[in-house]
Amino acid sequence: MTIHIVPTDFQTVQAAIDAANAGDSIQILAGTFDGFNVTKERLKIFGCGIGKTIIAGLPAMGSNDGIVVSAEQTILQDFTVQGFDGDGVVLRSNNNVITKIESKFNPQSGFQMSYNNNLISNCLSSFNREGFDFEDTHNCIIHCESNQNIGDGIEVDENFNKMLLNTVTESKSAGIDLCGVSFNIVFGNKSIKNNEQGVFIQNDNIGDNSNNNNVIGNLVCNNIGSGIEVESNNIQNVIDSNIVRNNGTDDTTAGILIQDGAMENVIRFNKAKNNMIVDILAEGGVGTNIYDGNKCENSDPNALCT
Repeated sequence: MTIHIVPTDFQTVQAAIDAANAGDSIQILAGTFDGFNVTKERLKIFGCGIGKTIIAGLPAMGSNDGIVVSAEQTILQDFTVQGFDGDGVVLRSNNNVITKIESKFNPQSGFQMSYNNNLISNCLSSFNREGFDFEDTHNCIIHCESNQNIGDGIEVDENFNKMLLNTVTESKSAGIDLCGVSFNIVFGNKSIKNNEQGVFIQNDNIGDNSNNNNVIGNLVCNNIGSGIEVESNNIQNVIDSNIVRNNGTDDTTAGILIQDGAMENVIRFNKAKNNMIVDILAEGGVGTNIYDGNKCENSDPNALCT
């Protein structure tokens, strides 16, 4: 294994990648460098820290994106990616690890996962369109922050993904948006002060439903829309043990809103308080949904609070 240093050994990161062998490491010193496309497997590419090593300027080859990861088992660590015309970081391969990366001021996604089995941890995404965008299956983000993105903080467009222990704040749209997807886990996140829902389980624009998702143990507060909302026709989702406070603005919102036509969902052991207009709203009545052990102040219909 060889360690290549940019700009000491190579003037650009791309030149270092092109010269590297699988399994090599590339260290990027403090400074500003062009974007790049990772085309060799098992490379570790690391900078000197967020705000010290900055990827900006020319995009990755053949794209408008800052970094494109086309080779598997890549590790990216310790730098900032900013100001490109597309996405900040795009994963177009499997089994990669992205950690301690900041992505900001990109008009598309801060981080986009277009392939499978990728892990993003301790990363920051701000002033992009979507903060984190799941476009394929079996990906995970953990201990990340999404702040002031102009779309969703976290957008999930595929199945079998995990969002664990992240913080999403001040998104112009929803905090966490599950859009026509199933079998995802949303656990232990904070979704706060977003312009729409804190967590939105919805149908996509071609009519696919969101089913069998687990939204467990999240803190959902001070969102302009409902705290947690399940759209009509979505079935068998579990909304469990969340703290839902101070969400909503009018009689179209609630702390937890289950739309008329949503079926066989389980809403249990949540703590809801000070939401507008009610803490739990079951449009059209309880139906086939199960409400159990929710601690709240008011509900529609009555008696959904313990």
